Amino acid sequence: MAYDPSGDPNITGIHLYSMLSKTASEWDLNDIYQLEKLTQLITHICGGISMFGVGCVISVKDFQRKETRLAKGLCIGLFLQTLIQPLAGFLLAILLNMTVHEALAMVLVASAPSASYASVLSFWGEGNVALSVCIATISTALCIGLMPMWFFFYSSTWSREFFIVAYPLDIAQYLVLIIVPVGVGMATRWCMPKVAKYIARACSATFLISIVICSVLFLIFHIDHFKAGWHIYLSAFLLPFIGFFSGFLISFILRLPYDVCIAISVAVGSVNGSLVITVALHSFAEVPEVLASVLKLPTIYALFAPVEGIIWSMVYKTVDELFSKGHPALCGTGSV
Repeated sequence: MAYDPSGDPNITGIHLYSMLSKTASEWDLNDIYQLEKLTQLITHICGGISMFGVGCVISVKDFQRKETRLAKGLCIGLFLQTLIQPLAGFLLAILLNMTVHEALAMVLVASAPSASYASVLSFWGEGNVALSVCIATISTALCIGLMPMWFFFYSSTWSREFFIVAYPLDIAQYLVLIIVPVGVGMATRWCMPKVAKYIARACSATFLISIVICSVLFLIFHIDHFKAGWHIYLSAFLLPFIGFFSGFLISFILRLPYDVCIAISVAVGSVNGSLVITVALHSFAEVPEVLASVLKLPTIYALFAPVEGIIWSMVYKTVDELFSKGHPALCGTGSV
C-alpha cells in the first residue's frame, strides 16, 4: 500500500490501535507516516515547552549588546551550518563508501537547518542563548531554498533521479514553534524576572522527555530503521561531531567570546532531524523501498545527535566553571 500524503494528517485512537495490533513487518507506509506524525507531535509539544523556557532567559537587550558580537557570530554560524556541513556530509558519504540511498540520506541530513533544541543545549552549556535562537530561526527560513539546492548539487554524484522539496507550510510550522514560544517566554521574563530562570530550568527538561519517548517509540515499533551497517552509525556520530568541533574551533580562532563559541558549536552540530524526516516522507513517498532505506540514517541521527549535544554542552559548562575564575578572558563574555 502506498503512502498517501494527502490523507488525514492527524493520528487518532483508531490509527494508534491499528498500529499496535500489527507487527512491524506488517506495517504499510501509512502506518509509518502515522508513527512519524505521532513522534513529531510529541517533539513539537516538548519542543514548544522547551523553547518557552529558552525565552525565559533572554531579553531584547541580549540581541543588542555589542560585546557579544552577535552579528559576527551569526554570520559564522550560518556559514558553517549552511555551507560547510553539507560539504562535510558529502565527503563523509564518499569516504564511507555509502550506497546510493545511504548517500542521499546523508546529503539530506547534512543540508538541514539547525534544530531549535540547540538553544536548550546552549542554555545548559552556559552559551549565548540568543545567538542559538537566531541561528536556528534564520537557517530554518533559508532551508526552503538551500535544502533542495544542496541536495540537487551533491546527490547528483550518485543519482539524478530524485529531488526534494521543503514545503513552505512545513517550514512555517517550524518557525512558529521557535518564534512564538520564545516570544512568550521573553514576555514572561519581563513580567516575572525573579522566577523566569527557574521556569526555564523546569521547561528545558521536556527536551530530555521527548528524547526518551521518541526513542522508545522507534525502538518498539520501528526497529527495522536501526538494522543498518556500522558505517551508518559511524556517520550518525561523525556528522554532529564535525559540527560541534568545527563550530567551536573556528569561532575560537576568530576570537569570539566563549559563550558565543558555545552557541555556534551546538547550533552547527544540531540538525533538525524532525524536519529531515518530514521532507523525506514528502519527497520519497512514491518509491517505498527508497523511503525505507533513506529513513534509516535520519532516524538514527535524530536519536544520536541530541545525546551527543548534551555531552558537549556539559563539557562546555564544566570548562566554564573550572576556568572562569582564573581565566575570565577565556570563559567570560570578552574576547578570547
